[in-house]
Amino acid sequence: MSAIAEEPTRYEKLRRERIPRESLIDRSSVESTRGPAGLRRFRWDFSRASDKDFGGWPDNWLRYDGPGYPNYVGIRIEARDPKLEEVVLPMDTAALKPWRRLRQLYPNMSPLPPSLADILVDRCLSIHLDGGLARVESPSLPANPTFQYQFSVDVRTQGLVHDHVYAQIVFEDASGNELGIRETEHVTKSTDWTTLTLTDLLPPRRADRMYVRLMVVGGEDGLEDITGHVGFDNVMFRQYPQLKVATDKSLGVYLPNETVVVRSEMLGLSNEHTRLRLRLYDQHNKTLGTFTRAIDPVEEAARLQAEEENSKAEKDAGEPKETAQEAKRLNLKGVVPKQQIAGLDDSSSLHYRWDLNDLRPGFYRVAASMENDRGASLANETSFIVLGRITNDPSEFGDPNETKESILGLPSLATFQSESDVIDPTPFGWTLPKSLMERHRTGKLSERELARWMQLIGIGWSKLPVWFGPDQPDHADAAALLAFRLRDRGIQPIGLLDQPPEDRLHAYQLRDKNDTRVASLLRDQSAWRPELEPLMNRMTMRIRLWQLGADDDHSFMGQSNIESTLEGISTGLQGFGQPIQTMIAWSWVDTPPATAGDSWRGLHRYSKSPLTAAEMDAMLDREIQEREKAVVAGLVASARPPETWLTINPVSRKKYDLNSRITDLVLRMAATRGHAVAAAFLSDPMNEEAAVLTSDGRPDELLLPFRTASLLLGHRNNAGSLRMKNGSDNIIFRGDKESVLMVWANTPTIEHMYLGENVYEVDVWGRRTPLNLVEHEGRRVQQISVGRVPKFLVGIDQSLADFRMSVRLDRTRIDALLGLQQPLGVQFRNPINQSLAGEMAIVPPDSWRLDEAKKPWNLLPKESTKVDFGVTLENNATIGAYQLPLDFAFETMPPTVIRVHRTISIGPEGFDIRVTTRLIDDGQDGRLRVKIEMVNHTNRLTNFDCLLFAGRDRQYERRVLVLPPRDTVSRNIDWPNGKDLLGTRMWLRAIEQDGNRVINHSFEAKP
Repeated sequence: MSAIAEEPTRYEKLRRERIPRESLIDRSSVESTRGPAGLRRFRWDFSRASDKDFGGWPDNWLRYDGPGYPNYVGIRIEARDPKLEEVVLPMDTAALKPWRRLRQLYPNMSPLPPSLADILVDRCLSIHLDGGLARVESPSLPANPTFQYQFSVDVRTQGLVHDHVYAQIVFEDASGNELGIRETEHVTKSTDWTTLTLTDLLPPRRADRMYVRLMVVGGEDGLEDITGHVGFDNVMFRQYPQLKVATDKSLGVYLPNETVVVRSEMLGLSNEHTRLRLRLYDQHNKTLGTFTRAIDPVEEAARLQAEEENSKAEKDAGEPKETAQEAKRLNLKGVVPKQQIAGLDDSSSLHYRWDLNDLRPGFYRVAASMENDRGASLANETSFIVLGRITNDPSEFGDPNETKESILGLPSLATFQSESDVIDPTPFGWTLPKSLMERHRTGKLSERELARWMQLIGIGWSKLPVWFGPDQPDHADAAALLAFRLRDRGIQPIGLLDQPPEDRLHAYQLRDKNDTRVASLLRDQSAWRPELEPLMNRMTMRIRLWQLGADDDHSFMGQSNIESTLEGISTGLQGFGQPIQTMIAWSWVDTPPATAGDSWRGLHRYSKSPLTAAEMDAMLDREIQEREKAVVAGLVASARPPETWLTINPVSRKKYDLNSRITDLVLRMAATRGHAVAAAFLSDPMNEEAAVLTSDGRPDELLLPFRTASLLLGHRNNAGSLRMKNGSDNIIFRGDKESVLMVWANTPTIEHMYLGENVYEVDVWGRRTPLNLVEHEGRRVQQISVGRVPKFLVGIDQSLADFRMSVRLDRTRIDALLGLQQPLGVQFRNPINQSLAGEMAIVPPDSWRLDEAKKPWNLLPKESTKVDFGVTLENNATIGAYQLPLDFAFETMPPTVIRVHRTISIGPEGFDIRVTTRLIDDGQDGRLRVKIEMVNHTNRLTNFDCLLFAGRDRQYERRVLVLPPRDTVSRNIDWPNGKDLLGTRMWLRAIEQDGNRVINHSFEAKP
């Protein structure tokens, strides 16, 4: 029975058939042509040439007939315009009789006349859905890694609701092993003919052939369409020369003052004159430099031949020669022999080198283009970052003490036994992409190189996807060694058990084969322990902290006895290894457990839609408040709550501009430092929309902002914020040795403030600039340019910041009592462990009088005080909010003077007044309507005599407002020729009858 079950299907037999490479084109029914440069174009247009047997099916194409892909779904070649076909077919029929007569005269003519339908009717491959899916595959074509390809296919969809339509390109080696798949965008709903394109199709190194899959699949929710129509046409490959560009460091991270070596490689060149152009761009897409090279194929062929002969002669002589050509190859215009660097293969090609020196810290792109005389061009690009020294920590770039190694290059047993479990990582981390794990496993990246790279870019915690099969002990050993190196670099490794290998799913005895969430996989210990125990015994010596399930896997939520369930899983995973601790994922919208267990450490909080910094703050504050209430009420014990981890994935580059994405990420990273958040993670840094890493692991736009925020905020906590004169947002982050002020503003502005003597500024790109002191309004201050993107001011005087934050006014409003002295107190505190003394002064508006200009103060350590002033409002004092400058002069050596701004308003106590204007069209110059609205918050009847002035050329208007207790009253005053008043300052003076209040209010007339 098993032999019958394993009998391959017809599809499998045909797909496995190995056709010799030289016969692929002849067997493919494809239209193959060569362009002016000798480059191939392959095209299936589903015309009569693609269906020589008139069967309605493209010759040698395959139909996949696996589960979910029934044969009753109609697939055949049909006319794109059926009405045109109806008109033309009778003409073909009518031509048969006269054709027979002609053949009697000319016997050598073909049996049938040329078909007008074949000439005029455009055909396509049509799929008529009938409750199933469809997958159609082309014959294989030769794939040459020397070239790159552009693929395109025309698609039309009608009546789709759930299904998605797209194409895949599958690359195979000569033995039929799949090497890689590229996929176009998806189309759904009803869409007229549109072209799906893959412009940079690069065959893998060992690729021998490629074929196309035309796919119609169900929606992500599992639903499928019962009806609908899909059309495919013009399936096409275009062959191009291949252009590669890379730098000498495979991960693209450079230290200050390092030379960046850019190497470009050109393969598959045609016999045309070509020009290579390299351009260097910064993070703002500004062009910083250009390198060009004109390429004559004849000259290049002669040069390569000469180089080969010279190389052979030097080898025969046993002694290399220092020639002018060798010296020339080191400059920007030279040509270098091929070297094995990242991204370059061993095929014959042309290579050019560009050395970049003295680059500032930042993110850079190198765009390469290859252009010919016909205007055709080819493009590729790479990226890299140059790091800046943004801290005063001497180990920011330096290597920590390396762990001793055995002579085999592996950690010695003594080292494992003596390793400290105490590290202090920055609380920001990543889930390490599986492609980087694979590069490490296969030896393309050493664990030393990978760990140092992660340290340099500011990663403190790293989740390692390590769910392997029991037959992959080498994978487990590689992961354990990488974890060991990460700890050496001060990075906390975390084992991530998200998904086992697909070919091992059957061993976990799932109740529902579609439910591969971690709680289902770890349901039955008798099933999973044989799979995991051999691997865990190898890894738990190096990895003590584990997460069960991916960040969005909430399968443990809602389970009863969750603590005992997790304790049992942790014990089973531990096996004969070291004790471990586990984390699980938990939704933000669900109430978390109140306490953690012995081995169950905490929760990773995740939301599919990223929370803003304000939303994250609110959610974390709410959970703290709810827990405190529950503890006070006795509903939960005051035991250790679950540790909190967060996801802080960047918002999409497709929806937001660069500055918005940087600001959002940095503010969310900053928000975690105001709460008990142990770690915050990027779950998919290689996601294209996240723009942190490119698909090949090189830097993208947000890598440097992540690093800068991680290093400057990671070991500091939110200590409050300062009140700045122009309202810039800011947060102070207090550290053990240094404090940092992060500042930003929705509208660019300039702030002046004294922050200390040795402060420097760091932008998100890691560029460090001294923040020099300047004279401003008689004080020594720093001048700070503030914009939308946060910047960091490092080394601020924390004691001075604490003093500023302690300053308070004892009232928020001064009553509008003109000519009468009123008290105003200023409260502040000495934050240091030494006595402080000095003078303080209020810098009043011109319409204020103070009883004294300055007043002395003296404070013991940690002592608070209040300095009282008498304030008298002059007759011209107007109501409104004021930024009141408060100057403090400290008796220090040298003297220190700072200015603090606090907001205070002038207005009638118990009353509010609002004035609005609008222009009313009266057919002439309009009427300006001024609406005066007053609110009485008191319990007494009050009258105000209101005088409204509109300049010297207009007579003032007078109204009396009678304000009943707890009521609102409004009056309208209309001014003729209102257009003449627009933009002028108007003045309202409201005098309280039988009282002492006089309200002066100035406002601008607006339409």
